[in-house]
Amino acid sequence: MLSTVAFGLRGIQFVFAIVVLGLAVTLFKQQVYGSAPTTTTYSIFTGAFGIIVAVAGVAGLLVEAIPSIVNMALDAVMGILFLGGGIAWAVGLKGINCKLQETQNAQSMLFNGLLNEGTTDFGHGIDYGVTDGATSEQEIFDRLSSNCQKALADEVVQFISFGLAIGLVVLTFLSRKKGGYVS
Repeated sequence: MLSTVAFGLRGIQFVFAIVVLGLAVTLFKQQVYGSAPTTTTYSIFTGAFGIIVAVAGVAGLLVEAIPSIVNMALDAVMGILFLGGGIAWAVGLKGINCKLQETQNAQSMLFNGLLNEGTTDFGHGIDYGVTDGATSEQEIFDRLSSNCQKALADEVVQFISFGLAIGLVVLTFLSRKKGGYVS
């Protein structure tokens, strides 16, 4: 029974890690000027690490030679990393509303380094990557809104993944107490 639950949770862990990685890579690839923000590259790392931990967790379920304490430690580290990623997005997004089309909110998104695809100065003022090739203000807002939704989704999935990691640590701890091999 616990083994079935553990397999299910590992599957969810794997899917969430892929989502975090995919969203972060998408934002990374959209960067026009300069390097991608640290929060974005950190999310790429957490997503990739989450995939590795999920695969190791499944291996721990299938191979009794792998001590469950190893997967418990990996889950704990993964949880801390995902918590850090979720907090980084929350702090960086500063409560921006991704859909609100008021001037102040649109400016907040434009000035936000996590969403604006980078900035540069060509000598006539600051140019934003999100405006590159845009033909209207609506198109710029739509790009910003899309980037905001991706960033917000990455934040939420990282917080959920943190909770999942804590659940896996508790599940592994309880199964070790009962003498089981669930990891």
